[in-house]
Parts: sequence; C-alpha cells; structure tokens
Amino acid sequence: MSYSKYVWRKRLILMGAATVLAACKNATIANEGMIENFDSAVYADMIIINAKVTTQDKNKPVAQAIAVRDGKILDVDTDEIIHQYRGETTEVIDAKNRRVIPGLIDSHSHFLRSGLAYTRELRWDGVPDLKTALNMLSEQASRTPKGEWVRIIGGWSPWQFKEKRLPTIVEINKAAPDTPVYIQYFYSVGMLNQVGMDKLGINRNTEDPKGGKFVRDSHGTPTGLMLAQPHPGIFYGKIAALPDTSEEVKVNSTIHLFHELAKFGLTSVIDAGGGGFGYPDGYSVAEKLATEGKLPLRTSFYLFTQNPGKELEDYHNWTRGNKAGTNTDSTKEHGFEIDGGGEYLLWKAGDFENFRSDRPVLDADMEKDLTPIIELLVERRWPFRIHATYDESITRILDVIEDVNSYKPLRGLRWSIEHAETIGLNNIERIKSLGGGVAIQSRMVFLGDDFSERYGAEKAKATPPLRMLVDKGIPIGMGTDATRGSTFNPWLGLHYLVTGETVSGRKLYESSNLLTREEALRLYTVGSAWFSGEEHIKGRLSKGQLADFAILSKDYMEVPLEEIKSIRSVLTVVDGEVVYGDGDYQSLSPKLEPLLPSWSPVKFYGSYWP
Repeated sequence: MSYSKYVWRKRLILMGAATVLAACKNATIANEGMIENFDSAVYADMIIINAKVTTQDKNKPVAQAIAVRDGKILDVDTDEIIHQYRGETTEVIDAKNRRVIPGLIDSHSHFLRSGLAYTRELRWDGVPDLKTALNMLSEQASRTPKGEWVRIIGGWSPWQFKEKRLPTIVEINKAAPDTPVYIQYFYSVGMLNQVGMDKLGINRNTEDPKGGKFVRDSHGTPTGLMLAQPHPGIFYGKIAALPDTSEEVKVNSTIHLFHELAKFGLTSVIDAGGGGFGYPDGYSVAEKLATEGKLPLRTSFYLFTQNPGKELEDYHNWTRGNKAGTNTDSTKEHGFEIDGGGEYLLWKAGDFENFRSDRPVLDADMEKDLTPIIELLVERRWPFRIHATYDESITRILDVIEDVNSYKPLRGLRWSIEHAETIGLNNIERIKSLGGGVAIQSRMVFLGDDFSERYGAEKAKATPPLRMLVDKGIPIGMGTDATRGSTFNPWLGLHYLVTGETVSGRKLYESSNLLTREEALRLYTVGSAWFSGEEHIKGRLSKGQLADFAILSKDYMEVPLEEIKSIRSVLTVVDGEVVYGDGDYQSLSPKLEPLLPSWSPVKFYGSYWP
C-alpha cells in the first residue's frame, strides 16, 4: 500500500466513511469462517488469527486473535470468537503461530533530529569487527561525491569489535585518503581524518574548546582524535559544521528512518530533543509529515533548550505559544504531540555520560538558575524531563524540585529523571514521593565496559539498579537514547534487561539485578507510555486500546536469551494500519520512495548489521 493510499484511508475513517477494502490481496490471508447475518456495526477492519498474543492485560494475559476497528482494538480472544467480527472487507491476517506483542515504545530517543541525516550516515551498529567497519568506510568514501562527508555518528562501541578497540587515525586516513570523515563514539571520542581537519581549518593554532581536547602530536599539531573532557561541545561544533542538504532529502530520510524503526517493532517514540536541534525550525520536516499523515509512528516530543543562559526565556516563549498534548497529526490520535520540556532544561544541570572521563560536577549556582524554570513549568502545567546520569547530580536536582513543590505543588504533573545510571535508594524514594518517573536506556550496553574499567566491576553491578526501581513501583520506561548514543535497535536493550550483558559480552549485573522477559517487555510498552501520558490507551492489547502491535520473527518469550538480540518484526501495525511488513507479509508493507541521496550508505549497507 502506498503512503498516499494509507493517508486517504485514514482520513476516510476519521470522517466516518466506510472502511476501504485493503489494497494488497496476495498477503498471507485466511479466507474461511465469515459469519453471515452478523451485525455489520461490529465488523472489524482487520483481524489477526492463529497467534500467540501477549496482551499485558492482567485480566486476559494471553490470547489467540485480535480484532481491530477504526484504529482501536475491538476485541482480543480466541480464533473462534474473533472470526465473528469478519465482514466482506475485513482484512484477515494469519500470524502462523507467531508471537504478537504490543508495539514497542522508545521512551527516550532523538529520532526527529536523526531523521534529518539518517540516509547520509554510515552505520556501524552491530558490525562485528574493525576490519569490516574500516572496509565499509573505505567503500563509502569512494562513492561519496565531492563536497560531502562520510559520517559515522553513534550506535556503535569499540567494545563490540573483535579487536576491542577504536580505529586509529592512521587507519581512518588510509581508508579514506581523499574524502572528509567524521566519526563519533557516544559523547566520549570523536575522530577526523586529515581531509576533514583541513576542511574545518583545524591546525596547530586551533585552541582546545572548553571541556574538550584535541589530541596532538609531538609538534603540537592535532592528530584528528578529539576527546570530551567531559563536555561534548567539541563534537556539537563539528557536527554543526557538516554540510546541510535539501528539504526533499530530509523528508525522504525521515520517512526511511521511521520505516526502519517499524522493522524492529516500534510503534511509538518519545523524542527528547537534542543539542543543535532547535524548535521550531528543526521540527519542520516531521511536522510537515505529520500534518500530511505521512509519519508512520506515533511521536511525542519534548523541547530541549539550545541557548545556555537563556533557557528560562526559551521556556517562557514555548509554554506561552504551545499547549502540552496538542496533536497535529491529521490521521491518528496522539500522532505528533509536544509533551513538555526537556531533556535539557538548563545546560548547567547537564552531566554527560562520558565514562572515559571524570564525573562532571554541576555548577555551584545550578540550583538558583534551575528553580525559576521548574516554577514556570509547574505553573503552566508543562510536563518535564531532566537529564541526570549520576546520583550526585540527581540529589541536587531533586533538591530544587522538592523546594518548588513545597510552595507550587506538582499536583500530579508528570516529570522524570532521564538515564540515572548510578541512582541510589534514597533518591529513588524521593522521586516516588514526588510522583516522578525514571526513564532508563540501553546506554550501558555500549558504555558498561568503559564504566567498569574506570570505576570497577563492583560499582557497575547496579548501573542502574533495575530490580530496585521495578520493586519500588515508580513509573519506569525503557528506551535507547539513539542515535548519536546507542543504536536504535530495541532488542539489544531487551536482551540487556534480562541478561545484564554489554556488547562485549561482559556481564555487568548479578541475577538479583535482572528482570524477567515479561518485566522487560512491560518497561518497553505500557511502562514507556506513562512518559507521554498514554498508559491508559496504549502498551496493552485489550478492548479500546490503540491498535499498535507487532508480529515477531522469533518468539521473544521462548527463544534462547542470545537470540533476543536478533528479533525483528515481520508485521508492524500502527492505528490499525500496516506500516511495515516482511517475509509472508511483505506485500502489505507501504511502498517507499527510493533512498535519497543516490549514494546513501543505507542503500548499500542498510542501517544495522547484517
């Protein structure tokens, strides 16, 4: 089904028109069992049969089949019961005894920013060895046109490679002698080849930026290796200097990224803004797609201030002109919404997750500057999220929130601490008493080895304290922090929650700090829905819930632990519409425009190995 047909069908539904017959006839569709003389008012648009449905509804935890009508779950039950909802135009899809789960929700990502550059980036996500990674770099450099760069930004770790190390500058220069290259490992290390340094005018006279360092040779000339110590501003500046592209390419890139997310079973994302990604200009591409009904996943987003020293001014302007929770998607509920402020409310309150450097100490006057921002957001009922990696930072941030709450009560306003790798029991209790949540991510899959090397294996055993967080009963969501940090692959995170393993295979956690498969899935579905205020309508498969779900390539509940990482979706449904299909269901998948630009690394390597 093309995106134009997809949009038109949804608009007909929203106007109360009759259900349109599905365009694709050659999918795996069952044709038996239509019930005659059944009340047409309850015919389904789609039914899924012969499935192993994990509902996450405690009243009916498992089922065989699902009925969908007008973007909502009509019923979840046995095949026999669900067949009663079949009408002449009902699309009937045989799951062939596959596992069906509620659609995954990434509670902390940066996909709106990532979408603008996705098709122009080379991804090392999942690449098993450095030799392969460097060959990819060399091949891509040879096809990248003059004036463009090879960009490898996030989603990988040196610990994933067989060699267990970063590439050297010599290796990068050899792989790409004539094409500028920028490579970034999380917010710890950046690398430029010689052509890239020449393009940016970096030489022995270039001074180190505040909080960053150019590694230099014996003559004082930068080698191309850049370190955050601990501030990643040195990387933000380099990314901002890379060439821009046309709106046509950005639109194409965003659609292809969101289609790729659906491939992994994601149906909703919550975007946490990001450095160098300002509002409203940075959001215009996604806004355009949403208003045209072409953004395939439900998207909530928070506004991240870009102006150190002027953060309060930003939030005054944003809260005055925007009501939190306003949906601008033309075809689906909760399709594209501003949800509040964050993850950076104040640059002085930011502690970066660079475990190759010392823990950053927040500015002494941080509390004074954060207080009026929290006051404003509470007054204007804007939910907020705030980045905090270390327990020491969380303590000071909670001091501010508790103080504001004493004279401007939160009264149920949603707010959360983001990341919280070293959070302790006392601060967990404080968050609970204030009605807040904690959004965690798969960052330790990539950074756990660095953390262990610096702080020791003992301290790494509870980074974060998963079991304690779950048992305390506070809202917890799971996400990726993709794509400049972790990979966007949610299954790596689900594997980590149940095994405690990093990309190197190092086991960080003892069994006492691991979750069950059911608990991990809950964090990635209804748990994450709390952070957009939607836990009452999505994250479960039960009557009245939004019809967002995925049929999986492997049975998450039963496969060996190691195979969890390789799970994909074979059919992803959002708002009752297929947004991704593969294998038996490929004919149901929306047809995308060819990748732009023509030399896109995604065209040659995809976005995730293999």
